[in-house]
Amino acid sequence: MQNLKFRKILISSLAIVSCAAFAQQDPVTLVEIEDVRNEMISQQIWVPGTVMSRSDSNIAAEVPGRITWMAEVGDLVEAGEVLAKVDDHMLKLNFEQNKANVAKWESRVDLLTRKQARFSSMAQKANTSKDQLDEIVSELEVARQELNQAKIDQKLTQYKITQSHIKAPFKSMVVERIQSPGEYIATGQTVLRVVDTGNIEASIKAPLSAVPFIKQGLAVKVLSGNHERLHPIRTIVPVGNARSRMMEIRVQLTPEEYAIGGAVRVALPHSEFHQAMTVPRDALVLRKSGAFVYQIVGENEAKQVAVTVGIGVGERIEVFGELNHQSPVVTRGAERLKEGQKVRFNEPIEELATL
Repeated sequence: MQNLKFRKILISSLAIVSCAAFAQQDPVTLVEIEDVRNEMISQQIWVPGTVMSRSDSNIAAEVPGRITWMAEVGDLVEAGEVLAKVDDHMLKLNFEQNKANVAKWESRVDLLTRKQARFSSMAQKANTSKDQLDEIVSELEVARQELNQAKIDQKLTQYKITQSHIKAPFKSMVVERIQSPGEYIATGQTVLRVVDTGNIEASIKAPLSAVPFIKQGLAVKVLSGNHERLHPIRTIVPVGNARSRMMEIRVQLTPEEYAIGGAVRVALPHSEFHQAMTVPRDALVLRKSGAFVYQIVGENEAKQVAVTVGIGVGERIEVFGELNHQSPVVTRGAERLKEGQKVRFNEPIEELATL
């Protein structure tokens, strides 16, 4: 009986000692990690911009008249399709009048041509005076010029009839009706506004000091809302003024991702590109004594590495220190870590480098 009691007391004591020893050990902490990168970076400045179409036109009428039909706002039209129609009844009447005028002068030219031939034959036989022949030749030349003028008037009227159908100069969307069907318009009066929604870009104002670090075709970050994408610079206009010291830059955009008139922000390089080691900003642990990061080394152990920071590039920042670029850094949970503490993460790494 006494041996049994002694065994129970011994087992209880060992259990208490084991629990105490386990409690003294640092628990395994769940963290999130990301890689260390060696990449080309430069200092960046963020400048505001506006999304705009490369073709935004107010379409005017070339002939006066009453509007008989007009495309609806929101209609998509191909290049060459009709946007509006102007009443061409008077123009067609003018065209018939021009045809009659051409026929009249053709008849006159034919008559004078035959008359000139007869008088030329008579002049060779001295049966008529030279003055009469000269007069016929002059009348024939005048008739020919009148015929040419009548033909030009006919072509001009035909052109006006064609232009009474106002056509789209490019593939576009009707965004505004400035006039309405039934209204009378004059030559050159604006009828509607069309915008090419398939060819857009961002117009931004940037400081002239950025000129040495940018070039045409350079891919830059464009931020719209919470979405960030890379797009190429289409053109640079390195001309500013004495007051603002700003220039215009156009960045080519994809139409499916941006609305015309929307606001964007563009990141432009403002220094020379250089090779740098970067980590996520969330990996930095800032203390009064300085900044450091935790790298995962060995058998999933946290190692504290002191760093100094350089320039920031988006979500990442340049760091200087004795970092191993093959070992990941802790981005979540670093505030609770200690040197040498065991960690675990959602996506285990099979092979980790050792510092």
